[in-house]
Amino acid sequence: MKLTGISLSPYFERALITLDVKGALERVELSLPPGSFGSPELRAANPTGKIPYLTLDDGTFIPEGQIIVEYFNDIFEGPSLMPADALDAARAKLLCRTIDLYVGPQTSVLARTITRRIRDEEAIKAALEEGLPLGLNLVESHITGENYAVGDVFSIGDAALIPHMFHFLVFLKEFDVDVFTSRPKLAAWWEKQKESDTVKRSHARMAASLEFLRSRLAQTKAK
Repeated sequence: MKLTGISLSPYFERALITLDVKGALERVELSLPPGSFGSPELRAANPTGKIPYLTLDDGTFIPEGQIIVEYFNDIFEGPSLMPADALDAARAKLLCRTIDLYVGPQTSVLARTITRRIRDEEAIKAALEEGLPLGLNLVESHITGENYAVGDVFSIGDAALIPHMFHFLVFLKEFDVDVFTSRPKLAAWWEKQKESDTVKRSHARMAASLEFLRSRLAQTKAK
């Protein structure tokens, strides 16, 4: 099977985190997308023009990062990222859904000013003043674990939140945003997770992906 995307995408990276935790990184081929976000080339592969997407050996096509995460969790041996307790499982899914609906779209507006040199001042203002604070406050309210995002083991909630922490730390600082202010649960979670091998490997992949995109952008400008 082949997973297509780049690690700077938090949706692609959460799938890699899942594989890493399951000890299955070597069992999935990784592939760069055929074009940039929304390009005709990418839409030819995935009609939404987005990443990630997974192609099974028989040609079966599975899009959407969270769906891929749950598929990997089901098919590979190793620690389950879905909490055994039904309520904790619901909370973990809610955290993932909240990140996807209320955090990701806001950080994307800010991140693309750096990764794609696209700057929409009206969208940036709305994200900074309204959208992002709402999303972060919702995340804060959905963190219920002491050492992990939900429950007492690493879950899909942690896998979803870790890549966004890279975006928070790298991109939001350009806008003087401190995501931890008035969010003690998020701050405590990060303090406990930031030195873990899983986080270090994930953020190293994302940093390498960012450098790759910056290099490609510089080459494009030089032409």
